Amino acid sequence: MTQRRQENDYLVINPFTLPADQQGWRGLSDPTLGKRKWWTILENDICLVTGLVVLPGERGPRHSHETGELSISYHGDNKPLVRWNPPGLPHGGLLPEEPAALDDHGRAEVAQAAGNTLLATLLERILQEQLELRSLLTRPQPGLRIAVEVLFPPFKTTIDDPRFPDKQVIIGQWHD
Repeated sequence: MTQRRQENDYLVINPFTLPADQQGWRGLSDPTLGKRKWWTILENDICLVTGLVVLPGERGPRHSHETGELSISYHGDNKPLVRWNPPGLPHGGLLPEEPAALDDHGRAEVAQAAGNTLLATLLERILQEQLELRSLLTRPQPGLRIAVEVLFPPFKTTIDDPRFPDKQVIIGQWHD
């Protein structure tokens, strides 16, 4: 329930008591997507503010916003992350790539540079571990995530994800 104290005063919002048209789920259209609960915290002619709960391992589709998006996420206790996604910049969706393996050409270059088999094997293993470490460091940490996303007029979101056959354009609060 939204309560207004006085004009120009703060709002108190209990998301669990919001009407059905101000809450819902994202990710119901594709079983490969995570199911994310959303609430419309505030919607007026200046901004659309959505609260999201993202469970561990869940990802939304790749999308962009016509006028950009201010995203404030909380990853565990006192770990806020404030991110600005500029207008039209695709974000979300795609999982981090698996670490690339050295191909035969890469192995040959390592062996040639090393000049001996033992050193080439050691260098190859170090390079492979470096690729795996880079992948681990760029992967989101597991855990519950709370996100507050702020959109600006015309509140236009474009979902353009390889997992979906057609590009989808949504005005206002969006479902996927």
